[in-house]
Amino acid sequence: MASESCNLSLGTDAVGLTCIYSLSFSLGLPANLLSLWGLYQLGLSGGGVQMVCLVNLLLSDLLQLLTLPLWIIYLRGAHRWPYSRASCEFVGYVFYVNLYASVAFLCFIALDRYLAIVHPLASRRVRTVRVAVLSGAVIWALTFLFCLSGLYPSVFDPESQHCLERYPVSTRYAGFKIGTIVLGFLLPCGVLGYTSARIGVTLRSSPSVSSHDRRKIVGTLFVITLIFVIIFGPYHLVGSYKFVAFFLTADRCGLERSLFLPYRLCYGLTSLNNLLDPLFYIFLSNNIRQELRSMPCLRKGSSTSEGICHNHPLELEDRL
Repeated sequence: MASESCNLSLGTDAVGLTCIYSLSFSLGLPANLLSLWGLYQLGLSGGGVQMVCLVNLLLSDLLQLLTLPLWIIYLRGAHRWPYSRASCEFVGYVFYVNLYASVAFLCFIALDRYLAIVHPLASRRVRTVRVAVLSGAVIWALTFLFCLSGLYPSVFDPESQHCLERYPVSTRYAGFKIGTIVLGFLLPCGVLGYTSARIGVTLRSSPSVSSHDRRKIVGTLFVITLIFVIIFGPYHLVGSYKFVAFFLTADRCGLERSLFLPYRLCYGLTSLNNLLDPLFYIFLSNNIRQELRSMPCLRKGSSTSEGICHNHPLELEDRL
């Protein structure tokens, strides 16, 4: 199928994106549900700030994961949305809002680690469940309003039946995308770089921190860095070139044709974030490995006749 306005071969991304979305959905859904189940065992009052961060992050992942089957249907239908305009609007907003909500909550986790390790005493009054819940609500609201400002009034094209696609993009949308690159990638990278550097300096000057705690801290920062570099990096770097060049070139359709496939594949790559976020539960939980081993339904060679899994108390370390 060719795009009516720029003569793009839209079908070239179908196989690649279908594979990426299928992998993300099939592995990410059970991983996130299992992590949420573990957090549920803790209870909100017992998990502290990290509990709130992780619940928000995993819920964001789940909402995005639930849109992936619809995007697969859209791709297999030659980029024609088979459902109502309202459903396209809803799914489009959900995908975008949860993408950047995930970025915001990753920064939230990095800042929480920074406060807990670099300023453990001074941050006690702000590192509370109440403040974390309010911060999470503010993040959701600001992310929604920011995405609304760029996607309004519609992400659906009734003539072509495209959903969240337009070729060439509008000037307003290109400006919005540059904003997402600055606020949704460059700024978070700066936050991550600063907090990681300060945490590293603190750990080197704190011999009292155990090697076990060091591994957990480094593991958390490593996962965040991995997500930004491998998952979000290609999408925003290709997008930087595309949308800056949009304002500098007269041949905007030529620009769209040259970058269509790499940009779309990098766009799909962001959904693999859902596979890595559950790793935070492992690094931020004290007893997750023991807990998983204690579950009869997950023990090697266990019989389903043993009934439901036995629950043992978990503990999330509020300090580290």
